Amino acid sequence: MSSAFKLFRLQQVDSQLDQVRSRLAEIGRLLADDEVVKQAQAALQEAQTAMEAAQKELVRAEEEVKSLQAKLKENQDTLYGGKVRNPKELQDLQLEAESLTRHLRSLEDTQLEKMVALEERQSAVRDTAEALEGTRAQRAVEHRALGSEQNKLASEAERLEEERSADLSSIAKEELKIYEGLRTTKGGLAVAKVQNKTCGACGAELSASLAQAARSPSELARCDNCKRILYAG
Repeated sequence: MSSAFKLFRLQQVDSQLDQVRSRLAEIGRLLADDEVVKQAQAALQEAQTAMEAAQKELVRAEEEVKSLQAKLKENQDTLYGGKVRNPKELQDLQLEAESLTRHLRSLEDTQLEKMVALEERQSAVRDTAEALEGTRAQRAVEHRALGSEQNKLASEAERLEEERSADLSSIAKEELKIYEGLRTTKGGLAVAKVQNKTCGACGAELSASLAQAARSPSELARCDNCKRILYAG
């Protein structure tokens, strides 16, 4: 079994491990990311705040209506109670009654508007609460799926780690050092397979002697262009 083949096989295992670890890291980020839920919670909080403000406005409108109704009742009791007989005073009371009645109608219209506004805010709270529950339910489904995938990938990573350890036992330390260095500087790809007399990583054409060297069972041939280890297969 050639040195290049051993390193090529190690490269295959490491590439699979890279993919598995990358996906595991991504799953970890997805599981930790609750931004969608936080946005839904913020929307509900905003709707609740608006509803509470609408409730306060309605209470104020109701209190103003009640206060004016009391004034109007007092006016009517005085006007029709029989105690006031002076025509001028009676006229003033009548004018005051008309003014109070107009003002009361305006306040009642405002009160109705506040009631409608509150109903709209209450509806918004219900809608955003339902949206939040829907978001949480969807996230729960996603979490279960991601958790299941995470468990499978963790098992796969463990299997690949064991396979990698077995492969390392047959590789010389100096060759492994070269391999690890290339993994670091070449984006994780240290070994390139020769394809039609070209480097399978960078595409550079190999000389006849280098292509032949890539078949050596004992020495490592490296691409003149990208410096990766060549494996001729």
